[in-house]
Amino acid sequence: MNRKVVSGLTVLLLIVLVALLFIYSQSMGSMVQAQEETVELVSLDYNVEEVNDFYWVTIDESYFTLDFTDENGNQIYAIVTQDGGDIQYYTSQDIISHQDALSITLSENDPTKLLQPRLGMMNNQPVWEISFKAENNTLSYYYINASNGEWIQSIANI
Repeated sequence: MNRKVVSGLTVLLLIVLVALLFIYSQSMGSMVQAQEETVELVSLDYNVEEVNDFYWVTIDESYFTLDFTDENGNQIYAIVTQDGGDIQYYTSQDIISHQDALSITLSENDPTKLLQPRLGMMNNQPVWEISFKAENNTLSYYYINASNGEWIQSIANI
């Protein structure tokens, strides 16, 4: 190959990489901003000592969920409605863990790859949304009542 072709391909590759980095940073910026705003809201009611996890889930509405530890070492889940900022608080005794939700999903389904558990609300009750890839490489969602671990709904073959 001549020098111009190699130089042109190198410049093109660099432009593509910069564009991908820009897109990635923009998408992560929204997530970081949502987490920071959620922590600020929850901090009005609790001292957030440590953030264990943050979930952004859209089921019937969009919810931001903060899994955090307070100053007394208690694990608390705060589920915040994106529109309006209403907050529902649950303790670790009220909600099954994401590990339990994953185990329930594995026992009831045959996923080839578990993608992500996310905690949100459905019909005014806390739910775990577990996304996974099925054997035929389709995306599926499995919804579990986060209070008692019972199956609510499945959306398969997407």
